[in-house]
Amino acid sequence: MQKSVILKYSLIGFAATMLATQAYADKTKWETLKSGLQYTTIPLQENNKTGKLHAFKINLKQYQLHLTTANSINRNAATAEALGESQKALVAINGGFFSPDRQLLGLRVNNGDIINPVRPISWWSIFYVKNNKAYIAKPQYYQHSNSVTFAVQAGPRLVINGYIPSLKPGIDERSALCINRNGQVIIAATENTPVSTNTLAKVLDKSENQGGLGCYNALNLDGGSSTQLYAKVNNFTLNVPNFNQVTDAIVVTEK
Repeated sequence: MQKSVILKYSLIGFAATMLATQAYADKTKWETLKSGLQYTTIPLQENNKTGKLHAFKINLKQYQLHLTTANSINRNAATAEALGESQKALVAINGGFFSPDRQLLGLRVNNGDIINPVRPISWWSIFYVKNNKAYIAKPQYYQHSNSVTFAVQAGPRLVINGYIPSLKPGIDERSALCINRNGQVIIAATENTPVSTNTLAKVLDKSENQGGLGCYNALNLDGGSSTQLYAKVNNFTLNVPNFNQVTDAIVVTEK
């Protein structure tokens, strides 16, 4: 009887050790590219196909978000790479929605200036930076002021205060802006990995200790054939292109 009890507790201890080891192995590992700027990749799976999500974590005390349009380089559409290079950006990702004739759709604010107005669509929300802090709000709750330096309107919201809302089905390339519990901004995009918004939301919402990104709030960007990501930080380079060019890009620069 005593031996069986010892064996039982030994097995429990072994199982706990294995679970702890697995949790540690699955923990998201970030690579520091510069102080306040980190990079990681997260494995993704949809319909028995595997792929990855690229992500950058940004400290708004050291970096700022800007919006750059194709018009600024005398074009009606361009790649995120071209738009990022035009601003000497560290990171650039596709922006919000646009019409078939390449007109911006939804709010855009750059350096405090409104360059496109709010669009009253219920399932769209606004990601904005005010006094060096990032927020996501529905259009009816957004109030513009001189303190807002950056804003982009898109949708749907993928994570709301740590909760994943009901999301429509559909598989496609995805890109997103997130805010973690520490107030850091996370820029993320899939590469050759069509997934549902729900699959993406789960990865964004999951804690870093469980292999996710720990986003407390997250907003889906244009995505689909517009999904593209570019980065050039010292010796680190990344270019995730797509066949569709975009009207604007969100870029990260140093303060």
